[in-house]
Amino acid sequence: MLPRPILILLSLVVVLVVGSVIRRDLDEVELNRGREGIIEGDIMLTQEQPSAMNDVGNRVKRQITKKWKKWPNGKVYYTFDSEFTSLKRELMSTAMKYIASQTCVTFEESSTAANRLRFMNDGGCASYIGMNGGEQLLWFGDGCSIFGTAVHEIMHTLGIFHTHSRYDRNNYLSVNLTEVPENMLSNLAMETAETTYNAVPFEYGSTLLYRYNTWGDGTLYPKQGAFEKTMGLRRVSFYDIVNINSRYSCSCLTNLACKNGGYTNPSTCNTCVCPTGYGGTLCDQKPSNSIMLTADNYWKGYWVSFGYNSDVLTTNYYMAHLIINAPADKTIEVKLVGLKDFTCAYGCNYNGVEMKVMGDPRMTNPLACCSDDSTIMNQVFESKLNPTPIVLHQRYGSSTVTIQYRYVDKALSSNKKTTNGYDSYQYYA
Repeated sequence: MLPRPILILLSLVVVLVVGSVIRRDLDEVELNRGREGIIEGDIMLTQEQPSAMNDVGNRVKRQITKKWKKWPNGKVYYTFDSEFTSLKRELMSTAMKYIASQTCVTFEESSTAANRLRFMNDGGCASYIGMNGGEQLLWFGDGCSIFGTAVHEIMHTLGIFHTHSRYDRNNYLSVNLTEVPENMLSNLAMETAETTYNAVPFEYGSTLLYRYNTWGDGTLYPKQGAFEKTMGLRRVSFYDIVNINSRYSCSCLTNLACKNGGYTNPSTCNTCVCPTGYGGTLCDQKPSNSIMLTADNYWKGYWVSFGYNSDVLTTNYYMAHLIINAPADKTIEVKLVGLKDFTCAYGCNYNGVEMKVMGDPRMTNPLACCSDDSTIMNQVFESKLNPTPIVLHQRYGSSTVTIQYRYVDKALSSNKKTTNGYDSYQYYA
């Protein structure tokens, strides 16, 4: 029997802060250690691809490849190896349905298609990049069973590389090679604009970015320190899906008037793809499983217990939302003052809190899952969004979060507007 989600909300002003022990977690790189033919920790190469790499300077690091093939018409045929477990079949099917529900990419099971993907039950977590022709393998071992890792590997199959491979990554990451094995150094090289293109802004919360400590503590360090625990998140971001839609030129003949940075869903063309924290046909409604809070011009407190009534670790996230409202054009301030029963881990892949205070509603904000994180805890954040969504996720058990919030007499419209540099949507900087 699956754990039953529970959501209990009560008002409270008591602050509870406890010390944190960081939980050691495994990612795609560690699960693949010792395997030959792996680059970037989880990408396999065909016999032809190493020579193609040499043609562009022995580098394969890019966000969206200009070289490897797309799946024709965005249709991926696949089959499950006979040893692929029922749990993994369900997880991979969920990941494929999730991608197909928001893109023009489709998936069809077939063991006879000329070009097809075969899901293997062992061999860590690894995939070839793009469509290589014939039957190609995607390895999904026992340590890979989390929704975002499934999407991560499928995105490689669709032709998308890691976020830390982008040619602009040095603007966002400090890379320390001290603890990186010599045979892994090339995996941290950058690509150039001649062999790749970036379709979305750099995002610390992308499912395609590795953890802060993947190759040792501080190997990949965010230049915005508050994102240290966000890197390695496997929740799948709004911009991850935009990456796929850009790669396969997904679009609709007629676009809807989507709000809050959403865009017309190319899978159906009759609704919008919405950023996390927004819902409804046009992204102008609250998402499901939400509680609405009303701010005043003084501090108010609220706590919420969210998650499951069982400690069984799930493969996907239970999601809940707090939506803070204030009078039009007022600026909302919010503080995270308490975390109870959270698992402190790089990536916050067990449970976490995201206060969406940055101007771009599509961007993943810093995640909190460690009660001693001084970059987030008890800090006053001035939100560029009104309403301000707070996103909660959980994979096992129940956790409790305490916030304080208010609005101040500062016009939100006094902020300058900007764009992300990749599209024309404007938001407050």
